[in-house]
Amino acid sequence: MVEVDPRVELIGIVFHLAGSPEYNNGRIESYMEDIESYFGDFDKHPVVKMAAKLRKTQLMSADGPMSLCVHIDQNFQSKKSFDEWPWGLDNRWEKQKTRKFIKKLQQFAEKTKFNDFFNAHSALYDEGIHSCEVVMAQSDLMVWIDDFFGIEGSIDLKLVLGFINGQYNYGVGFTAGNTREIYAIIGVNMLDQDGHPVFRPKQVALTAHEFCHSLVNPVVDKFMEQLQPAGEKLYEAHAPAMQRIGYQKWQTLMYESAVRACVASFVRNSFPPKYLQYYLDDESAYGFIWTKDLSEVLLRFESERNKYPTFDSFFPEFVNFFNDYIKKAKL
Repeated sequence: MVEVDPRVELIGIVFHLAGSPEYNNGRIESYMEDIESYFGDFDKHPVVKMAAKLRKTQLMSADGPMSLCVHIDQNFQSKKSFDEWPWGLDNRWEKQKTRKFIKKLQQFAEKTKFNDFFNAHSALYDEGIHSCEVVMAQSDLMVWIDDFFGIEGSIDLKLVLGFINGQYNYGVGFTAGNTREIYAIIGVNMLDQDGHPVFRPKQVALTAHEFCHSLVNPVVDKFMEQLQPAGEKLYEAHAPAMQRIGYQKWQTLMYESAVRACVASFVRNSFPPKYLQYYLDDESAYGFIWTKDLSEVLLRFESERNKYPTFDSFFPEFVNFFNDYIKKAKL
């Protein structure tokens, strides 16, 4: 299911008004102009001021705001009680500040009649949804995710187009009891010659990347201590390349390396061989020069599923890979 989510657009607009760069590069000029025209007079609203302060004091940026989106409902109220804290939110959100932010967000939505703005743009949203559905119908991504990760229990995969997000994309999730929702929030950053939003085939791998984060990161966390010696050395050796794309810690390098190897597996099994080479070339250009070798470790995972029923059960082989890699590279 592909959708445009009012929670994503609302929180994105708040951080847009607060001056966050990643929410100020929307590609559809008419949409961004409508936002400025409709919400511009509310740039001093308490929730906007709080968003700006959170960015300064908590480094609240990028996926931080999006992680809150999926923890509130369509009425912009928290989906969990604060007695259940911590919710599984990004750790930049603190309990009392989150409570205050949600309250102010509700007031902003009511004061601005946000739902009127959102409903008025339904035709634009539908254009993007239709284009995305056509492309995704040619892919087996959702089936691949279930099979590859060996997911137990039900999981709800949600592909959300973020019109406010421009070129930025995020993988976030929500869990409560038996409910498990995983989101790929994909920024709308491509237009056709007439300026209409379109979804291109190459964005399928990008969507896989964001879905994978919610499934891979918890596994990496389990093995982070074992990964640390190799991770620190690898990051130190490649810090300039990593910092150019916003990765400031060795832990992030581990998350990204594992995710990118998994996406390579998806591309290898879902598209003609030339597309895998395109993907690997792009990864090398970003600085992830070990993606090809790491992804080939997964060939054993794919062929020995009786021995490795889940990605979690195979992950010690990733630890071994990185330990061997730094030895061979003499890092």
